Amino acid sequence: MNDIFDFGRFGKLFVYECRNYLPRYMKGLVVFSSVLFAAWMLTIALDFPLRDRTDIISVLYTLAIFLSPYFIYKDMNNRKRGYSYAMIPASTLEKLLSMTLVSIFVVPVAVYVSLTLADAVLYALSSIGIGEFLQFYFYNPFESSFEFVFDEYDAPVGSIAMASVSSITVAMMFNSIFRKNKIIKTVLFNMALGFLSTFVMIIFVQCTDQEFWMELARSFERFFNAHTPDEIMALYNCLTTLYYMAVIAVTLVITYFRIKKVNY
Repeated sequence: MNDIFDFGRFGKLFVYECRNYLPRYMKGLVVFSSVLFAAWMLTIALDFPLRDRTDIISVLYTLAIFLSPYFIYKDMNNRKRGYSYAMIPASTLEKLLSMTLVSIFVVPVAVYVSLTLADAVLYALSSIGIGEFLQFYFYNPFESSFEFVFDEYDAPVGSIAMASVSSITVAMMFNSIFRKNKIIKTVLFNMALGFLSTFVMIIFVQCTDQEFWMELARSFERFFNAHTPDEIMALYNCLTTLYYMAVIAVTLVITYFRIKKVNY
C-alpha cells in the first residue's frame, strides 16, 4: 500500500512543490496584477473613474488559475528537463493529488490575494487623489447570476466551484499531453473541437426532416408547461454538475496515466 500512497511521503511532496514550483508562477501573478495597474493608469490619463472592475478582475482571475498548470508543471513531460520531476520519490497517485491540490486550492488563493492586494493598493492611492479607483472591490469568485424566463437566478456555489475545478483539470490534462507550445495547442485543439461539433450538428440537421424538429419543439413545450422555472433550474443545475463531475473524473484519469507513462 505504501507504494501507492503514503501520507508522510505525500506531505513532503506537497511541501516540495509549493516551495520549488510555485515561485515559477509568481512572475505570472505580477503580470496579471499589472493589468489592474494599467487600468488604473488609464483612469489617470482619461480622468475617468473606474468604479466597477468586476469584469476585469473576473477575467484576470479565471485566466490566472486556468493557465497555472502550464507554468507550474511545464517541465513535467519535457524531454530534457522532465527527469527531475520523474525522479521525485513519490508514486503516480501522490504526484497527481499534489498537482491537483496545488492547482485547485493553493493557486486560486494566491491569485485572489494577489489581485485583491493590488486593487487595494490602487484604491488607496486613488483615495489620496492619485487615480480614479473610487471604490474598493471585493471579488467573489463564487458569485454568478443569469436570467431565465425573465427572472434572475443565482448560480449555486457548488456548480460554480465544479465548473472552475473542471477547467483546471482540463488544463492539467492538456499540460500533461502536449510537450511544447502547450497553451497554443490547447486553444487550437478546442477550436478544432468546436468546429467539428458545429460540422456534425449541421450534418445532423440536414439529415433530419422538419417533422422531427417540430415534434422536438412540442416536447420541450410540454416539458416547460409541466414544470415551474424553479424546477427546471434545479434540473439544469443537477445536469451541469454531473457533467462537470464527469469532465473532472475523465481528465484526472488521463492525467494520471500521462504522469505514469510519460517517456523522456
